[in-house]
Amino acid sequence: MESQFSQMSHTERRRVLVDAAKRALTETTVGLKRLPGRGRSNVWVVEEGGRTKRVAIRTTQDRWFAFPPMENGTKWKTLSDIDVVVVAAVDDRDDPKRAEVYRFDADEVRKRFDESYAARTGAGQSEPDGYGMWVGLDEDRRGLPASVGSGLASVYPPIATYPLVGATNKEPEAAEAAVEEEAHKSEPDTIAAVMNWARSRIATLSGLPEEAVKLDCRIEP
Repeated sequence: MESQFSQMSHTERRRVLVDAAKRALTETTVGLKRLPGRGRSNVWVVEEGGRTKRVAIRTTQDRWFAFPPMENGTKWKTLSDIDVVVVAAVDDRDDPKRAEVYRFDADEVRKRFDESYAARTGAGQSEPDGYGMWVGLDEDRRGLPASVGSGLASVYPPIATYPLVGATNKEPEAAEAAVEEEAHKSEPDTIAAVMNWARSRIATLSGLPEEAVKLDCRIEP
């Protein structure tokens, strides 16, 4: 029997995870507020240990999370400008029961994304600027280029865990709109870009090289 969470729409599930991230930040830091300004729509400011820190919230329903590379992988959109990454993830992609919230120093996340980018592009894979590149929270033992950088959750335990039950917040709050806006900015916007993005994503999840993934697009009026 499907859980209540599994029966929700993708947007509703994302909202639940965003709320979990915000709740964890509220319980562990002071003064959570969204940083305004174009290009920073999913960046938040908190007070921690007497210091102001910029936090990027990411959600994942398959325990992989993404940041888009910029300038041929020498910079990362959002990730290059923050201090902390908070990832709200389901505990199990196939049978989710809890939201697990992780907190990582941005330097550690940048290091892992840099290593993963270098491994993938070094193997001839395409990671175009502006499109999300995924790194696994859990350690990926397949030995693939996409495996490099994975395993943050194997080193750093969650800072909070919440059950995935109860009604979602139906109010049109800025937090959810902000994360949705940032996600859409990283989506491919041409048919060719969508096909390339899908090929790369399937290769990552399946463990196959990109050249082994063949896609056929048919548009029927």
